[in-house]
Amino acid sequence: MSEWRDTTLGEVLNFQRGFDITRKTQASGGVPVVSSGGIASFHDTAAAAGPGVVIGRKGTLGKVFYLPGHYWPHDTTLWVQDFKSNLPRFVYYFMKQFDTSWLDAGSANPTLNRNHLHPLRVSWPAIHVQQAVAEVLGALDDKIAANTKLAAAADELLATRLSAFIQHDTKQVPLGEIAQVNASKVKPIPGTGLRYIDIAAVGVGSFDFPDITLWDDAPSRARRGVQRGDTLWSTVRPNRRSHALNLSEDPLLVASTGFAVLSPRTVGWAYLYELTRRPEFTAYLETVAEGSAYPAVRAERFGEALVPLISGPSRNLFESIAEPLRETAHMLITENRTLAATRDALLPQLMSGKLRVKDAEKALEDAGV
Repeated sequence: MSEWRDTTLGEVLNFQRGFDITRKTQASGGVPVVSSGGIASFHDTAAAAGPGVVIGRKGTLGKVFYLPGHYWPHDTTLWVQDFKSNLPRFVYYFMKQFDTSWLDAGSANPTLNRNHLHPLRVSWPAIHVQQAVAEVLGALDDKIAANTKLAAAADELLATRLSAFIQHDTKQVPLGEIAQVNASKVKPIPGTGLRYIDIAAVGVGSFDFPDITLWDDAPSRARRGVQRGDTLWSTVRPNRRSHALNLSEDPLLVASTGFAVLSPRTVGWAYLYELTRRPEFTAYLETVAEGSAYPAVRAERFGEALVPLISGPSRNLFESIAEPLRETAHMLITENRTLAATRDALLPQLMSGKLRVKDAEKALEDAGV
């Protein structure tokens, strides 16, 4: 008997449209409300039992989310109402590589209709194959999640430690006294490569490490030089807190002119980065941002920001704690890139049956998982 069979998606899964709920009607709680773009808020009541799989139905089409616990699938999503004895985590991975973009039934706003999903022909594996595939891919995602959690713990610890130091022996100084703003400008070199960091690649405390592209194809905004120890802060919409610390020594890194690149001058890079993570720094940027539809902060405003400067001995002590933690967090996030690349390479091969689980397990060993 073959381990894979030809069937329809509706024969192995039943999708249902999510439930409407507004922010105003939500009560404080720990139940994630999952919209088409991901977890948007939390509520005190669940509409579906976990584990669950949710797909973006409207707006952000086809994005897939796995929920280990109870949740509320928003009206902008489809959720798997009946797994029909299939493994939820396998279903999550299957749908991640399943292209639904061509099923758009909307006009101006992309829309995915469950009635268009159910009749689609798919190759579907037996439950023991589902279990094996989910274990292989899940091991990678679990390791990524563990690394991310450790990096987040470093964030919390260092924020707490700096706040404690700031309570004593502190003075306020302009950021420009301890750091340079946009110290390096890069000139294009046709025919050579760069790693371009765009604003969209930077989140809250992290950035997607860019692939190498040619200067011939780079946008005119690719002008900010980025060195190891620099902090990048998006100058637009500061309320989003798009910022990151660069600890890569890659000489090809170049950032958009939409960033303020902050380079340490008289303090360590770990101290500088921690200062710019503080809520007070974000609040200042929001205050000096100009424009309503597209608020932006001029570069010189970064240098004018008043920040706390603790005494030299205290600063040295803080940096002796912070730098090793930041280096470790950087190593973990770098490892996550390798793990994610391994997972993404294995996913379509495993889902098509072209790669045996035993061969995938060997890939995990090579990746150190």
